[in-house]
Amino acid sequence: MVWEVVRARGHEKRVRNAQTEVPRRDHVIAQTPFHILCGHDDIITCLFVSVELDIVISGSKDGTCIFHTLREGRYVRSLRHPSGHPLSKLVASRHGHIVFYAEDDLSLHLYSINGKHLASSESNGRLNCIELSRCGDFLVCAGDQGQIVVRSMHNLDVVKRYVGAGKMITSLAVTPEQCFLAGTKDGHILVYSIENPQLRRAGAARNKTRGSGPL
Repeated sequence: MVWEVVRARGHEKRVRNAQTEVPRRDHVIAQTPFHILCGHDDIITCLFVSVELDIVISGSKDGTCIFHTLREGRYVRSLRHPSGHPLSKLVASRHGHIVFYAEDDLSLHLYSINGKHLASSESNGRLNCIELSRCGDFLVCAGDQGQIVVRSMHNLDVVKRYVGAGKMITSLAVTPEQCFLAGTKDGHILVYSIENPQLRRAGAARNKTRGSGPL
C-alpha cells in the first residue's frame, strides 16, 4: 500500500521528552491508501521506492520482483529469479540498475530497469545487508563471513573486500563521505574508509568530496 503523508497546517506542538520540550510539526496520513499495488502470490520480503525514478519495486517469496509506477500505481513489468527462488533483498540505483538477492542459492542478479538481465554472481556466503554507494555505481554487501564486499553495479564484479575481523555483520550503512559503518552480531560498530581509487573518484565526481584516508 502507498499512503500519502501531508504536513498539517497550524501551530507547532511541543512534545515533552524527559526534561526538555521538543517542537514537532504534525503529519497527517490519509485514511485510505493512495494506491494498493497487487500481483504477488506470497509474502513480500523486500521493497524499494524512488520518487526520482517514479517506481515501486517489490520482491516476494514467490520468486518475483514486480514494478509499479509510484504516482499512478500502474503495473510496469515483472522479473523472476532464474531458478524461482524466494527473493530476500533488493536495491536499485538512480541509473536504473536493480540487484536482487536470494538466500536459497546465495546469488545476486543484476537487471536494468527495463527488465534486461545484465549479470549474475554468487555471493559466497549469506548476506545480511546490501546497500548502494552514494554515487549509485557500487553495491556494498556484508553478512555472516564478516567481510564487506564492494561490487560494481554495472557487472557485479568485486571491486574491493574489507576484512571485518571475523565478526558476523548484521547491519550496514554508507555515509555521504563514502565511509562504511558496520554493526556486528556481538555489538560492535566497525568503521571503514574508502581505500580504492575507483570508488574515490566516483564519490568525488558526484558528491564533490574526497574519500578519507584509512582508519
